[in-house]
Amino acid sequence: MRADLVLAGGRIRTLGKTGLKTHSHLAISGGKVIACGGRDVMGLRGPRTRVINLDGSAVLPGFNDAHAHVVYYGLTRFAADLGGTRGIDDILARLEEHAKTLKSGEWQQGMGYRTDELTERRQPHRLELDRVTGDRPCYIDERGGHARVANTAALMAAGITVDTPNPPGGRIGRDLDRSPNGLLLETAMRLVADVQPHPTLERRIQGILKAQQLLLSCGITSVGASVNRGFADDLRAYQMLAEDGRLTMRVNEFLSWELLEASSCLGVRTGFGGAMLRAGPVKVFIDGGADRAVVRSGGAGMWRTTPDDLRELVGRASKAGLQVAAHAIGDGAIEAMCDAVKAANGKRLRHRVEHCTICPPDLQARLAQLGMVAVMQPMAARFSRVASTIFFPVRDRADLAPHGPLMKAGVPVAFSSDLPVLQDPNPWPGIRVAVEDQVNGIGMLAALQAYTSGGAYASFEEHSKGTLEPGMLADFQVYEGDPFEDEDVQWEELRPRAVFLGGARVFGRL
Repeated sequence: MRADLVLAGGRIRTLGKTGLKTHSHLAISGGKVIACGGRDVMGLRGPRTRVINLDGSAVLPGFNDAHAHVVYYGLTRFAADLGGTRGIDDILARLEEHAKTLKSGEWQQGMGYRTDELTERRQPHRLELDRVTGDRPCYIDERGGHARVANTAALMAAGITVDTPNPPGGRIGRDLDRSPNGLLLETAMRLVADVQPHPTLERRIQGILKAQQLLLSCGITSVGASVNRGFADDLRAYQMLAEDGRLTMRVNEFLSWELLEASSCLGVRTGFGGAMLRAGPVKVFIDGGADRAVVRSGGAGMWRTTPDDLRELVGRASKAGLQVAAHAIGDGAIEAMCDAVKAANGKRLRHRVEHCTICPPDLQARLAQLGMVAVMQPMAARFSRVASTIFFPVRDRADLAPHGPLMKAGVPVAFSSDLPVLQDPNPWPGIRVAVEDQVNGIGMLAALQAYTSGGAYASFEEHSKGTLEPGMLADFQVYEGDPFEDEDVQWEELRPRAVFLGGARVFGRL
C-alpha cells in the first residue's frame, strides 16, 4: 500500500501504546494512518504521495470535546453578547444596542452574563429589562445554562402570572407580593422557551458553522454535541452540512429525552450513523446547577428528574439500546443514576455521568462496577476549589473533580468544555489544571488521553479514533514547534497551526 500523505521530520505522539514517545514520520492512506515511526516510513511513498516536512513541529491526535452545546453556542452568536458584563446597566446597554439589529416583532435574546460577576450580585429584574426592550419579548440566559430572565412581554407570552405554580424541577422567581420577577430556574425556563419562536433551519446551520470554526481552531476534530432541549432540526442541519461537504468535524449528536420514544420506535440505537455524524446518548438532567446540586449531605438541591422517573427513563432507553448521558453534579444525583443503571442492567451501554463533580470513593467504585463513563470538564477543578466555599458543604469538598481517583478506580474519564459555559473551548488550559491539581491531579498523558481516546470510548469509537496508531482515522493537529519541550509555553494561548480530518486539512496552513 502506498501513502497518500507522509508527514516527515516531526515530533509525532500517537497517545496510544507508545504514549508520549515521539516519532518522526507518519503515513496516511484512505483517510487512515498506515504507519508511524522513523525514516523507514518513507518507504511507503509513491509517485503521487504528498510529503510535508514538519521541520520539528509537534503532531497530536485531534481533540475530542465530549460535551459541548454546539447548536446552542452557535445560536447565541446571533443574540446579544452579555459575556463579561459587570453590572445590570451594562446588560441593558448591550441589549439596547443589539435591538437595533432586530426586525419588528422578533424576540430578543442575550447570553453570557454571570450573576457573581455583576456589581449588584443579583439577577436582573423584568422591569429593568422592560426599560430597554419595551413590548418586544426578551429572554436572556446566564452563562451556566440553569437560569434565565424574561421581560414582562415574554412572561405574558408564556401566560406566567402570580397564580402560575412552580413546575416540577424548577422555580419561578417572585417579588414579595408573589408576582413573577422574570427569573426562571431549571425546568421553569421551559415555560417561556416553549412559546418562543424556534430558530429557522438556516439559522441553525449558520450557528453550527460558527461553532465548528471555533472548535477546529482549538484542534477539536470530534465533538459530543450536547443539547439542553433537542429538536429534530439539529440532526437535519448536521446531515445537510455533511451532504454538502461543509461538516468538517465528527459529531456525536445527543438526543433530548423527549426524543426517546420516537428514536426507539424508529429503531435508532446509540452509534446509529457513520464516521461523520452519529446518534449519541439520550440527554437527561438529574439535578440543577452548582448551587442547586443534589448532595447526600443535604442542602438546597433541586431534582430536575426524580429518582423514580430517572429509573423509568434509563430502563426504557437501555431496553431500546440507547445510552443515557445524565447531568449529575452532586453525589446524590450520581447515586440516583447508579441506582437507575443497576436496575436497568445497562452496563454494556456505557451510560454516562456528565460533570460528575462531587463523586466520593463509594460512587467511584460503583461507576466502575457498572461500566459507566465520567464525562468531566477539567476547568471545574479550578472553579470548584473556589465555589466549594459557597455551594458545597465542607464534607463534600475533598471529593470535588476527582479525576485521579476515578481513573484509579477504573472509571473511563472523558474531558470536555461544556461550551458555552466555558466560552473558550481550548483544551489546553483544562489539561494544565488537571495536571497541576494538587488534590486529584493526573499525569500529562492521562489528561491528553481524556481529551482524545476518552471521548472516543464514551461514544463507542475507541477502535477508530483517538490515537494515531495504524488503522485509526487520520484526525490530527500540528503545532508550531513542540510545546512539550518549550519551557515558556503559554497554555492558555496554545493553538494548532493546522488541523486535519481523515488526512485532509480543514483548518490553518502548513
